[in-house]
Amino acid sequence: MLTKSLKSRVLLVLAMCVMCATVLAGCSANNAESEAQTQNRQYMTSVNQIMEDLNANMEEFTVAVQDGEVIALSSRLDSVTDAVEKLKALSVPDAMKDIHAQYVAGAEELQTALQLYVQLYEDVQAPASGSFDYGTYADRLAEVQSHYDAGIAALQDADTKVSQA
Repeated sequence: MLTKSLKSRVLLVLAMCVMCATVLAGCSANNAESEAQTQNRQYMTSVNQIMEDLNANMEEFTVAVQDGEVIALSSRLDSVTDAVEKLKALSVPDAMKDIHAQYVAGAEELQTALQLYVQLYEDVQAPASGSFDYGTYADRLAEVQSHYDAGIAALQDADTKVSQA
C-alpha cells in the first residue's frame, strides 16, 4: 500500500507542478502583453504631446501670417521643425512602426507646406530680382496647399490606424 500511496502522492505533486508551471507561463505571457501595451500607451502619449505642440505652433504661424510678421513666421517654422525632429526621435514600439511612419510623413508634409509658404511670403515681400512674378503665385500657393492637404491626410490616416488597433 505504501508504494501505491507514494506513487499517488508523487503523481499528485507532479500534476500540481505542471499546473503551476502552466499558470506561471500564462502570467509571463500576460506580463509581456501588458508591457507592450504600456509601451504603446507611452508612445501615443508622447505623440499626442508633440502634436499638441505642433498644432500650437501652427496656430501661432497663422497669427504671424495675419500680422505680416516675417520674423515670427521663421520662428514658428523653427518650432515646427523642432516638433518634427522630436517626433522622428521617439522610441517606437514594433507594433507602432507603420503608424509612426504615417505621423512622421504627415508632420513632414506640414513642415514642407510651411517652408514653401515662408519662402513665397519672403519672395513677395522682398523678391531677389527686384520684382515678384505674380504669374507663379497661384501655382506656388497650390503647391503649399497640396503639401498641407497631404500632411493632414497622413495624420488622419495615422489616427484612424491607432483607433483601429
